[in-house]
Amino acid sequence: MKGRLLLAATPLLLLLGGCSGSEESAPALPPRPVLTMVVEDTVAEASSFSGTIEPRYETDLAFRTLGRIVSRDAGVGDQVTKGQQLAALDAETLAANVRSAEAQAESARAQAETARASATRAEALFADKALSQAELDTAEQGATAADAGLAQARADLDKARTTLSYAILTAPFDGVITGRTGDVGQVVNAGATVMTIARTDVREAVVDIPSELIDTVEAGAPFTILLQTDPSITAQGKVREVAPEADALTRSNRVRILLDAPPAAFRLGTLITAQPERTSAGALVVPRTSVLGEGAATSVWVVTPDGDAATVHQRTVELGDTRGAFVEVTGGLKAGERIAVAGVHSLKDAQRVSLNQKDGSP
Repeated sequence: MKGRLLLAATPLLLLLGGCSGSEESAPALPPRPVLTMVVEDTVAEASSFSGTIEPRYETDLAFRTLGRIVSRDAGVGDQVTKGQQLAALDAETLAANVRSAEAQAESARAQAETARASATRAEALFADKALSQAELDTAEQGATAADAGLAQARADLDKARTTLSYAILTAPFDGVITGRTGDVGQVVNAGATVMTIARTDVREAVVDIPSELIDTVEAGAPFTILLQTDPSITAQGKVREVAPEADALTRSNRVRILLDAPPAAFRLGTLITAQPERTSAGALVVPRTSVLGEGAATSVWVVTPDGDAATVHQRTVELGDTRGAFVEVTGGLKAGERIAVAGVHSLKDAQRVSLNQKDGSP
């Protein structure tokens, strides 16, 4: 019986032995090809953007009444001071209205004085019982009405004088005339722009930054501004405003940088170059596609040579500023080390990889 069992088990053992041998002889998986790059210790070059100097405050000036321009006392490019006359309308009709209002005010004053004197006499006669209460009331009402008429006449005179002042266009602040649309002899409506004035004491640099780089710019970011005609003349500024939408044609966002006490050479309309200030002078730069995770938990795959192939090991790194498709690494990585730059989400720790592909570089 035992002999039969042994003979029956022999083929099974041979079969298992054959299977075991086939598994041991199965070839290992080849190293996975990956795209890598060697991190170099290079000083990051700051991007630069061309733009112009523009005023922070600019105001359109207009007459507040209808009329024909009879004088223009300032032109484009003229420096003006607060209260200086810039233009004037034909004010003959307005001046006649003032004279008429003055006459009406004088007449109302005389009527008020007469009515008040009549009321005073009526009070004396009423005290002597020579006048009835009704007559006294009538006299006092007449005096009150005359006083009201005088107040109205004086208000009309003030209004006429104010309207006459609208015929003179004056500078609301110290600045420079940057535009002019009205000229002598032209009839303008109330509120129609005649001139444009800009303050020169508060200036800003205006640049257009490509949309793919706009994420690196935020309000308050420091910039260095250089004159294109003389780069040795510089000024400092901080971002005041970033346009929320990109221009449909240029695919760039307009950025306004408020200058801090710029030199006189930074005149309105001057061509400038704006450079963002970098806090890290020699940070390493790697592609954003090579970074795993977000926030504080960020890492890269470091490639370690291993014979003819190599292995990858995950390492935590610290990141700095983002510059388009690249990001600065401020800690956790050294120059000369090789990292994987593509397919990083499908790699495993200690996985063998092949370096046959062409290296990427920033």
